[in-house]
Amino acid sequence: MQLSLFPAAFPALLPSATSRFFPFMSLYQAAFFLLALFFVLAVTARGRVLPLLALLVGATGFGYAAGMSTSHFTKAFGLGFAQSVNGLGLTVLAAAFLAAIADAAGATAWLKEKARGWRSRSLPLAAVGLVSGVASTPAAAFAVLTPLLRALGGGAPRPALALGLSLSGAHGLLIPAPVMLASATILAADWSLALAYGVPVAVLAVLVGLGFARAAASGRPVEADTSAVMDGDSLHAPKRAALALVLVSVGLIALLITQSLGDIASEPLGGGSNREFLLALGRPPALLLAGVALMLLVSWHREAGGFGEQGWVGRGLAGAAGLILLIGVAGGLAKMAQETGMAEMNAERLLGWHPAGALALLLPFALAAVMKTLQGSSLVAAITAAGMMMELAVPLGLGDPAGRALAALAIGAGAMTVSHLNDGLFWLVAQAARLSPAAAVARFSLGTAVQGTVVLAALILLRLLFS
Repeated sequence: MQLSLFPAAFPALLPSATSRFFPFMSLYQAAFFLLALFFVLAVTARGRVLPLLALLVGATGFGYAAGMSTSHFTKAFGLGFAQSVNGLGLTVLAAAFLAAIADAAGATAWLKEKARGWRSRSLPLAAVGLVSGVASTPAAAFAVLTPLLRALGGGAPRPALALGLSLSGAHGLLIPAPVMLASATILAADWSLALAYGVPVAVLAVLVGLGFARAAASGRPVEADTSAVMDGDSLHAPKRAALALVLVSVGLIALLITQSLGDIASEPLGGGSNREFLLALGRPPALLLAGVALMLLVSWHREAGGFGEQGWVGRGLAGAAGLILLIGVAGGLAKMAQETGMAEMNAERLLGWHPAGALALLLPFALAAVMKTLQGSSLVAAITAAGMMMELAVPLGLGDPAGRALAALAIGAGAMTVSHLNDGLFWLVAQAARLSPAAAVARFSLGTAVQGTVVLAALILLRLLFS
């Protein structure tokens, strides 16, 4: 596909020149991709250009520069946009509806007041992220937890950053998260060893993320709105709504974790229609309908015109529309990057590198990190990197049970490094933390890189100790 597109993009080149430059085409495409990212960051600085528009223009420029025809890149972009909106957009909408109901019922204000005296708002959210990281995707888990984050975090950047980094770190290191599940299965790693190594390393990743969030972002909350809790006689309604918000958030996370369990080949949920029914409960339409219905039922919230344009439905939709479109555009850019094949081709350049001893874990980590950074999907990065490592585990000295488990963990860590503009989780964290794209890159993207580096060092140390 790339060979046929290349002459079209550079018609002046002779066939001999084409064959001479083609081996480096993936490097050029990666450079064009990075230039597109820098363009988005530059034009969105200080709010001069809307990120949605900048990302759309950057994706278009990347498509043409990478040698894609108009029909090819528009088709890939449209497919990625649709997949992202279908996979994450409805979950974001469900969270927006839950937040609107919680605001109207007084739950948000009540929880803000209760959390005002906490010594740390980030630590409880980081702990929640550690458990929720095994959900089907960290982006979906973050979206579901956003209403609770707004209340407990008080709108401060630090709690949002801590939650996002915790979800990211745990998702790459804990079974049954799909990323770790895929890498462990493909490498035939022992799951008990993967868990034995993965749990303490995941805790380390969460602590690193928490420390980075404290150093990089402000923990000062936005002033709480106490209008819904003005007197003691009315506290029972906000209390009930707050309880409803907590219960619904826990329930939706449980559904996302159940969806992860369904990906296990041994089918712990059972097979057939029962399994399909349980998996369906974790899909976006079910999360939207079940979450909103439970929130209304448990909180017993009644609002005149609530289902209309001026009620909680209209407010939630207005608040979520821009973010959903932005996530869709980011998905379109990610799909375009996947269609070029540059991520796989550039990762393959590393296959001739054979570090010795415990440093052999550098290779699976680097393969997954290159894949993740260039094409955006952590799961695709983990699957592809694990496939590349299948035949290399033994030559690299990682063929024993401990080596395979640690290699799977290295792939999982690399598959979460680096989250940036082509990742829906990045935009969710950026909006929740009230950060510009450039500020989010300097905090969240850099945070995932720091987490990955520390985790890799810990895995190498484990290999030295238990080889």
